[in-house]
Amino acid sequence: MRGGSEGVWFDAALTLLAVVVGVGSQFAAAEHQDELYRDTGLLAVVLGLIVTLPIFWRRTHPQQALVVSVAAITVLSALQYRTNSLPIAVLFLIYAAAAYQPLRRATAALAYVYVAIAVIYVTDAPDFDARSLAFNLALFGAAWLGGVAMRSRSATALARLAEADERAEAHRQHAARAVAEERLRIAQELHDVVAHSMSVIAVQAGMGAHVIDRQPERARQALETISHTSRSTLVEMRRLLGVLRGEDGDRAALPAPGLADVDALVEQVRAAGLPVELDVEGAGGDVPRGVDLSAYRVVQEGLTNVIKHAGPAHAQVRVRYGTGAVEVEVTDDGRGIAAPAVNGGHGLMGMRERVAVWGGTLDVGPTDGGGFHVHAVLPYGEPA
Repeated sequence: MRGGSEGVWFDAALTLLAVVVGVGSQFAAAEHQDELYRDTGLLAVVLGLIVTLPIFWRRTHPQQALVVSVAAITVLSALQYRTNSLPIAVLFLIYAAAAYQPLRRATAALAYVYVAIAVIYVTDAPDFDARSLAFNLALFGAAWLGGVAMRSRSATALARLAEADERAEAHRQHAARAVAEERLRIAQELHDVVAHSMSVIAVQAGMGAHVIDRQPERARQALETISHTSRSTLVEMRRLLGVLRGEDGDRAALPAPGLADVDALVEQVRAAGLPVELDVEGAGGDVPRGVDLSAYRVVQEGLTNVIKHAGPAHAQVRVRYGTGAVEVEVTDDGRGIAAPAVNGGHGLMGMRERVAVWGGTLDVGPTDGGGFHVHAVLPYGEPA
């Protein structure tokens, strides 16, 4: 998957950069520091790798990655080895712990980092005085606040999307109720028209049959009345039944959304703060309305899950119109969805039900690098 593959390569490149810069900086020393620090040896390099390598897992396992990295850099400092640029890796990890986790776990992560800084201070690490203590507390606190702000922004975007969807659903329900009430009124009107007309026809037919031999002129008038009444009644019935039957007419229900509305959905999600790319292949003029609606709902739920679960991420939506089937796919490069949500989340269950109605297939799950994908195929006809 493109989104997951890009996420893996980005994480790998960032980790490699952190390793090169962080471990390489352990060998850079000023002359006045020679007496303060121990010479960088194999143990120092191994600890430096343990500090930097967890960056690769900062999205999928942010808490564990932070714990390992901070423990390693604390040991380095306590053994009086140079850390130089290695704390930058911890900055990335404390940001990720705050951005990708609930506030309670994020707060525990910050407390863990602060305890490690205090341990480094009390072990008399070289060049780590009270001023350095205050600076590090402020620096890592700022990185943590940045992660919390990013998580809050994602939550706000999700709330806005949910609110917009609720407003749209309320509007559709209101329109449906209005149409139902209008059709009930029309049905009552149709009943009145038919009842009145049939009464007139029955009376005129009875009278005509009664006087046809003695007063043929009156019988002729009765037949003309029957003819006129029946014609006008048929015209009125055609008009009323046309309104009741015409789902695309002016007085019918508002059309349900479909894949033609995915552009507007994507723009709505972009406005909520999630970068989304849209790729459409083929033309969908012959897709049945039910399949069209189900495919749209799969895309909508997929994007909602990205905002809700992926954290800071990019998403891509693909729509492919094939012969006798339509495919939709939503991928992202975020941290993915936890296993319980994949197996039992209400949104994913709803997607499975929508796809199953049409005999289609649905594939959902994490991608390499911590992203997530939703891929649905909905058939609607026999392939040529």
